[in-house]
Amino acid sequence: MHAPEPPQSFSVRLQERLAASRFLTFSVLLHAVLVLMGGSVVLFKQYVEPPDFAATDGGLVSSDVAVQAPPEQPPDLTQQTFTPQTPQVNMPSISAITTESVSTPTFSVQAALPVMKAMPNDAMSKALQNVAKLGGPKGLSGNIPSTMGSRMGGTARSSAMKMNGGKKESEEAVMRGLRWLVKTQNPDGSWAKGSKPTIAAMTGFGLLSFLGHGETPVSAEFGPTVQKALDWIVNNGAKNKGILSAEPKISQAGSYAHGIATYALGEYYTMTKDERVIDVLKQAITHVVKGQSSDGSWRYFYSEEHHPDTSVSGWQIQALKAAHLTGLNVEGVDTAMDKAMVYLRSVQGPKGGFGYKSKEDRYSLTGVGVLCTYFWKQDKDPSVRAGIEFILDQAKTKFPVEYKGPNADLYAWYYNTQACLMFGGAAWNTWNRMFQDQLVKSQNPDGSWPPVITTSPGELKDPEGYGPFYRTNLCILMLEVYYRYMPTTK
Repeated sequence: MHAPEPPQSFSVRLQERLAASRFLTFSVLLHAVLVLMGGSVVLFKQYVEPPDFAATDGGLVSSDVAVQAPPEQPPDLTQQTFTPQTPQVNMPSISAITTESVSTPTFSVQAALPVMKAMPNDAMSKALQNVAKLGGPKGLSGNIPSTMGSRMGGTARSSAMKMNGGKKESEEAVMRGLRWLVKTQNPDGSWAKGSKPTIAAMTGFGLLSFLGHGETPVSAEFGPTVQKALDWIVNNGAKNKGILSAEPKISQAGSYAHGIATYALGEYYTMTKDERVIDVLKQAITHVVKGQSSDGSWRYFYSEEHHPDTSVSGWQIQALKAAHLTGLNVEGVDTAMDKAMVYLRSVQGPKGGFGYKSKEDRYSLTGVGVLCTYFWKQDKDPSVRAGIEFILDQAKTKFPVEYKGPNADLYAWYYNTQACLMFGGAAWNTWNRMFQDQLVKSQNPDGSWPPVITTSPGELKDPEGYGPFYRTNLCILMLEVYYRYMPTTK
């Protein structure tokens, strides 16, 4: 007989049991590790992902919120091109003023201009971060001229609204209009259909409307829309050596479109200091300067062969004022503005109004003359005072400010609104009472503005085509007047 085995110790018995259940033990340990790893991933994501927030108060974001990282830089603008749909149609004038038909363009560039170069990612990131820091209730960093500061949001905008008699309903109408533009933007970043200059003009207007509200490529709600519009303008300008009317030479319609788009691009650079656009912007400004006639006016095709045109001139003067504010010191800008003032004085009529190509008291163009004169001189001289008196007298008698009336003229109102605000005092209070509620209550539910019932032909009463874009942008810009450009005295 064998002797009984001695009793085993606890450690030996434990090892035998673990060996017998080794597969079960491994499975339990594996599942425990997987559970711990999964929980760690969830906690890590909750810690590092930025919060998804939307702008409040009509698109305003407090400066106390940390600035988000700028969007990824778009492809090299010298290589990226778009092909907007451009069905062949007859191009009506951008202006609400009846114009004469002409045919052969004669404008050409006298010297080759540099081609735009894209900005590296780190420089673009720095530029857009600078943009994001400008707004908010604590005010501006000093990079934007004081006359444009209130548009950047925060307490600056709300204070300007209150000071200048803007209502909450007006700002709500602006937001509806901007959101309509977002929905109706073409995939390539442009707006409207038609000839290339038509599309260029409407895209310039659209960009101006967003910029007037302080929106840039880093804006929470409207950033992508602004970036696409900017890309379309700059890409076309790069392809056409700085001509922003999306054509190789300035056409009749392009005379308007180039000025409008240059105006928008100048405002964009002043607000952002985005170095990507400098070359194209300088080329565009140079085209405006070289396109001025010897009498100080601008004409169809930028050619001396055609008569002076106060309507065409108005857009170029606004573009040059924007160019002046950029601080780029493009040669000839200030001299061209001085010459333009000589032209405007030459077409002011005996009653204080301004004419189309000669001395005349034309209501639809008086705001052009007054605004452009004050924009540059910042002086309420006798010509400005006479023009304001003429505008208000005509609005009270022959041309009442009624959106659904037979003499509604959004083109005239666009200039009159800015001119009266710049002049200030009783003149502005009177005009503000006339136009603000008219625009707000006339807006369509979708955010656009309907055709006007006017006795004269024009795109302002066109229910289709580029009419809705033209009307809507003019109305947005008018309702942004409370903070878009402030008189230097304020």
